[in-house]
Amino acid sequence: MKLVSYLKALGRRSNYLIKLNASIRWRLHVFIDWWGTKIWTKTSEVVTPLGFKLTSGLHPAYHLMRTGKFEVQETVVVSKVLKNVDVFVDIGANLGYYTCLALQEGKPVIAFEPQQQNLQCLFQNLIANGWQDKAEVFPLALSDSCGLLDLYGASGPSASLIKNWAGYSARYKKTVPVSTLDNVLAGRFLGQKLFVKMDVEGAEFSVLKGALNTISQMPKPVWLLEICLNEFHPQGRNPDFLSIFQLFWDYGYKAYTVSSAPRVIDQAEVSNWFSNGHAETENFNYIFVDPDDAMNFLS
Repeated sequence: MKLVSYLKALGRRSNYLIKLNASIRWRLHVFIDWWGTKIWTKTSEVVTPLGFKLTSGLHPAYHLMRTGKFEVQETVVVSKVLKNVDVFVDIGANLGYYTCLALQEGKPVIAFEPQQQNLQCLFQNLIANGWQDKAEVFPLALSDSCGLLDLYGASGPSASLIKNWAGYSARYKKTVPVSTLDNVLAGRFLGQKLFVKMDVEGAEFSVLKGALNTISQMPKPVWLLEICLNEFHPQGRNPDFLSIFQLFWDYGYKAYTVSSAPRVIDQAEVSNWFSNGHAETENFNYIFVDPDDAMNFLS
């Protein structure tokens, strides 16, 4: 009995140590992001393994981009989908990793990025690759209405319109202009196949509510969204998780995992994830497509 009690106590301590280690690592991550925004603002340019030039700063995610290790599965899926679409829309473009990938495939790009330091890297990446006349860049955030909102966090991929997102201090914020996707696109690409990538750190549902005309247009766009369930949200769980999936289902889309072998996700599975507080997937990204042409994009 003493041995059993000892093992249980050891297990509890181990879980505590695992959580403590994860917390310390994330706090270090946040500190490096802040340091790279406020103190060490130097950037460097490399040619990535994907073949395009990339200027970036200190953030750990940028090291992965420079070395070809950033979102590997997502990059493979994006490359496949790009071959079958007409226009790429990059919402939360950051410094332009996916924008560059699309331009390298010869696709016109509409990019949205509100953070000024990220924008300067994005501009430099377009210029360095000779694509300055191939992309439209909108220096604003997207939501469900127009106006001004606070953008919290530093310059890395975790800047968010959600206060206290991912443990970032609410004291570090910038006011940014905001519009809606429907206002900006305004029916410009009717009859063309759009591929919309959205990485907006918790603000997905608000952006989608401002994009209902785009969601409903034909042919149906392909949508790639980062949707966290219980990661990074200040409330502990994403209150809009179910609503995001339901919105796409209501408009006739199918949901798939973004993985080496994408698979269909149904309503019962998503509800189960939400009830259990954990999504049984390899990452936070999901793809939504027209059921009639899903295999053209994901096979």
